[in-house]
Amino acid sequence: MGCGHRVYKVKDPRATILQNLAEQLFKESGTDKYYDIALELEKAVEEKLGHKGIYPNVDFYSGLVYRKLGIPSDLFTPVFAIARVAGWLAHWKEQLAVNRIFRPTQVYTGTHDSPYIPMEAR
Repeated sequence: MGCGHRVYKVKDPRATILQNLAEQLFKESGTDKYYDIALELEKAVEEKLGHKGIYPNVDFYSGLVYRKLGIPSDLFTPVFAIARVAGWLAHWKEQLAVNRIFRPTQVYTGTHDSPYIPMEAR
């Protein structure tokens, strides 16, 4: 959602880095309505929700930065995931060392054997 974090009860430090990057990018090439809205929204969130420990997180500015860099919006999630792959692999390697079967507590309740529909037909 762009605000709040399970761990950080202050502004997410990654959000500060992306905010500074966004500021630099928009300063160099001109502002736009989405950046201006983000600045106002951040002020409002801090005023209304800061006392609850809810501040902008890493998602708040990442979309603006990705967009300004010319990354298509349908690639925002994959780009974000790429940054996490090293961590996911490290967790997987740790799980191998424990040598126990990982049993998730969630049970899939969705449909089974659904036909594949190509992207252009969706």
